[in-house]
Amino acid sequence: MRLRDLTHGFERDPLLRVGAGAMFLALAFAVVVAVAATLERPIEPVAAKSEVKSATEPLVRSDPGVDPWVERDIPPPRAEPIRPSFPPEPTGDSKSVSTSKFGKPPESEPGNRSGAFPDQNRQTLPFQEDDYPLPTHDQIRAANAPRHYHLPPGAIMSLSVRSMGLDNVPVLNSDTTRALDKGVVHLPDTSFPWSDTPERNVYLAGHRLGWPGTGSHLVFYRLNELDGGERITLRDRRGIRYGYRVIESFTVGPEDDWVTGRVRGRDLLTLQTCTPVPSFHRRLIVRAERI
Repeated sequence: MRLRDLTHGFERDPLLRVGAGAMFLALAFAVVVAVAATLERPIEPVAAKSEVKSATEPLVRSDPGVDPWVERDIPPPRAEPIRPSFPPEPTGDSKSVSTSKFGKPPESEPGNRSGAFPDQNRQTLPFQEDDYPLPTHDQIRAANAPRHYHLPPGAIMSLSVRSMGLDNVPVLNSDTTRALDKGVVHLPDTSFPWSDTPERNVYLAGHRLGWPGTGSHLVFYRLNELDGGERITLRDRRGIRYGYRVIESFTVGPEDDWVTGRVRGRDLLTLQTCTPVPSFHRRLIVRAERI
């Protein structure tokens, strides 16, 4: 049969045309599958190799050589802190002992093993709250609001306790009643923040009540709220700041004058007021350490 006859027969027979088209489609699909398989084979090893490499490489710090900051050990707050209230607080047990982490008074430890030693020979802690009027509800509400003070002549520095709302309370270097009426007093012969000594105990005292209309009225009424971690700032007349963080709060008797002494190797600030309302037969002590 001649080629022309074969071609002529193909044009006439539709089944031949369909079969040829299907054969061409199958051939094209086979070519596509072969090309795709060829392209996939080199991709897989590369991805696996990259994945293994990223899992084995060590992580690189963004701040090499920088040591992490470690917070100082601050005791947790007391389980049941006393909060200022009205009517007056319960009187408590007059025979309760100090819970200071600095140990017993030096005179009760032979050889002064607690590491504390008095700066002066005091017989009792200063300032009793006898004969002061109890605050009214309006006065207590005012004591809970932020209070800003102005330094009078003779003030050696100021005291600020943000958590108590106290800002720039004047501190006078005197233990007289007249000085106390102006704000907070620094007990003479105790440390200053700038004292050039191996250890310090800056001892400040203020009224829990005081007389209405004076600079000391209710200045330390909320002192029992400080039980650990709060910030306290002292600032001298030149504006130099000295920062402290509260580390403990406890009560002592009026005769426990050992709390005015320094503690070996420590840079402390001590705040004192009378407690509880209204008997005031104890002294509330708040210790803070320099930061």
